[in-house]
Amino acid sequence: MGKPFERTVEIVNGLMRPMAQFWLDNPMPPFEDYARLYSAIINNNADNYERVAAAMCDPQRKVALFEFGLVPQPFYAFDCAPLCLEFYPSFFTRTNMNVVYEFLDAAEQAGLPSDVCSTDRFIVGAALSDELPDNAFFVTSSSPCDGTRIAYPILHKLLDCPMLYLEAPFRYDREAIRYYARQLKSELIPFLEQITKKPFDIDRLREAVIESNKAYEYLVDIHDTFTVKPAPHPGLLRIMPYGSFIQGAGHPGLTETLKLLRDDAVGRVREGRTQGPFEEKHRVLWVHVPPTYDMELFNWMEEHFGAMVVTNSLSSTAILEPIDTTSLDTMLEGIAWQGLDMTMSLMRFDTEKLIDFSLHAYDHYQCDCMIVTQHVGCNSICGARGLIRKVCRKRDIPVLFIEFDYNDDRVLPPELMRTQIEEFFTTVME
Repeated sequence: MGKPFERTVEIVNGLMRPMAQFWLDNPMPPFEDYARLYSAIINNNADNYERVAAAMCDPQRKVALFEFGLVPQPFYAFDCAPLCLEFYPSFFTRTNMNVVYEFLDAAEQAGLPSDVCSTDRFIVGAALSDELPDNAFFVTSSSPCDGTRIAYPILHKLLDCPMLYLEAPFRYDREAIRYYARQLKSELIPFLEQITKKPFDIDRLREAVIESNKAYEYLVDIHDTFTVKPAPHPGLLRIMPYGSFIQGAGHPGLTETLKLLRDDAVGRVREGRTQGPFEEKHRVLWVHVPPTYDMELFNWMEEHFGAMVVTNSLSSTAILEPIDTTSLDTMLEGIAWQGLDMTMSLMRFDTEKLIDFSLHAYDHYQCDCMIVTQHVGCNSICGARGLIRKVCRKRDIPVLFIEFDYNDDRVLPPELMRTQIEEFFTTVME
């Protein structure tokens, strides 16, 4: 086994940084006009991992391993380097699938059932392979699903680091958010004080929240431009800003990157030049998680069928107000809202609310069809299939269901997934 985080740093230095520079020096057709945007967001993601590596070498700092249901601002307030573990698998699915296979196999050989979500198997495998950062602590909540709750006790045994578990509410109302915020105040802050040996400084938290508010407003602006026909940004540029926010909210580097993307998108809308390299014929809502291992899929859909994935149901949540910085309670309440609105945390909803939430995104972005992925490790989305089909039939919404594993291309290889998509757009949507 290598050193902790060794393979991650190798990919950052050996692939991500050169790729970002390549976009500037030799922009790939037909996306030359977006080269600086691709370069900026790749560099921003690389910066996140480099900050984790730097914190590992600093005895005065800690690495905050956290999962959905939380956002980074409280960790920045204690000068920690945050790493969202549930995004961590996609770092490798985009860059080195052999590492993904290795970690998944390691988890299964250690006894974790193969039907547990691949995200959790990956994290456990990374821990078994000593890839997770050292000098770290782990914070998570009870959302979103049974798979994660199976993996947490295993991680607790594997990781020789402090852990904190928070209880996420199932309801989606003001009192539920206050319930969660009270845990952030009574449990998370004292935990961080104990781990970092630093007293809580409300001004440091307010500074991180103010910074994240700037980034959040840029994110909202970016998402608003995707309601315009045609959308101003192609393919991956439409999903990258949201993922970057979850991993870096509160850091000035993220704010700068999102401002660049916002200014470009708004400028294209204002000047009436939103048309991209390919004609927009269809606007697609992707329900649940798109594949993380086929980075060219969205561009392929645009080129061959004019099908633009303008949003997905788990990243259409840029709908909240900025966090109120008046007091500690208002800040923690806003942080609670953001954390419980982030991606898989929404899967704690009952199916009816999840479908309503998806339909709102469908209407807001003026979509004309849905692709619903049935991630084999997610009982919630697979169990909702019949209800989703019923609602789509009632509303006359064309829908394609794809059964796959969004982290493991051995379940459904890219070419077979593309065959299903091709058949849908050349038959149902023609």
